[in-house]
Amino acid sequence: MSKNSYKYLKYVALLLVVFQLLYLGIPDSVKPVLVYEYIIFFGLAYLFAILQDFFNPSKKTDLLLRVAILISLIVLAITSIYYKATFSIAFSVIMFITFSFSLYVTIKLNKKNKQKD
Repeated sequence: MSKNSYKYLKYVALLLVVFQLLYLGIPDSVKPVLVYEYIIFFGLAYLFAILQDFFNPSKKTDLLLRVAILISLIVLAITSIYYKATFSIAFSVIMFITFSFSLYVTIKLNKKNKQKD
C-alpha cells in the first residue's frame, strides 16, 4: 500500500464499526442517551479529521470545530456522571484534557504567527 492510502483506513474502520453496531444492535445495559452523545462526539471528531485530511479549513473553522468537540465532551461527562458510567467519565475527562491542550497549542501558534507578521 502507498503511504497516502493509510489515511483512508480510519474512515474504513469507522464504517465497519457503524455497520457492526447496526448489525449487532446496542446492548441493553447501555443508556441510549450516552450512545447518542458518543455519536455526536465521534461525528464531530471525524468531521474535523476529514476537513484536516482533504481540505484546508480556515483557522476560524478549525477553532470552532475544536470548541464544538470540547462542548460535546463536557455534555458527555455530565451525562456520564449522572448515569454513573465510570468508563465514560474517564474517557470524556481524558479526551477533554487532550482536546483542551490541542486548542491551547493551536491558539498559541496562531498568536506566535501573528506576532511574526
